[in-house]
Amino acid sequence: MRTKKHNCILIQANGNNSRLGNFFKQPKHELFFGEKRIIERIIDECRETDLDIFICLRIGVNLNFNTEGCTIIRCEQTFNRIDTLEQCFLHFKNYDSVLILDSDVIIKANVLKRMADNCIAIGQYKNDGKKYGFVKVDPVFKYISGNEKQNQESHITIGAYCVRYNEFVKYLASKSDRQNESLLNYYNQYRPGLVFSDTHIVLGDIESYVNQLNNNI
Repeated sequence: MRTKKHNCILIQANGNNSRLGNFFKQPKHELFFGEKRIIERIIDECRETDLDIFICLRIGVNLNFNTEGCTIIRCEQTFNRIDTLEQCFLHFKNYDSVLILDSDVIIKANVLKRMADNCIAIGQYKNDGKKYGFVKVDPVFKYISGNEKQNQESHITIGAYCVRYNEFVKYLASKSDRQNESLLNYYNQYRPGLVFSDTHIVLGDIESYVNQLNNNI
């Protein structure tokens, strides 16, 4: 019998490119940020954690980046993050928890290393529109509740979500709130820990991408 491992990483790189598709032909994770593609920089940070790394890609999409040391999971196209994760989680039975990463945010390894079980990486909200998942915290920095692009709070999700395998599989089977792809629906049922980041680089829309190129490259 295989020994169950504590944690692994899943990078979701199978999106529909709705925000940057009007500006670039390639998927946003393949855009260059300096001398490397965005997803290659994300993988570099993940490698420093020494965790197993999985990358979710859509069936039929060509590989145009370095995947050395990573395992590719091919998924059918969906229009809902949760439906995609349902396909991916068939591969994670040997892990206690899974750290799910967006493919348009570079999060430093020192933040990723602090994530396990049920927890979310969050950052400070900069009053730049309702384009985030918002997290309400109590005075001692504990999770109260989360909502997707509705009620503004002092903190926002930044694209790193760790879930316990057993609890998340139950959530997937329940079909609860499947019309809303936000993982905050899950965390409102299974209270997460919080990990703060002030060093992440957000590249998900054209304004963020151009600003970060100007500021960092």
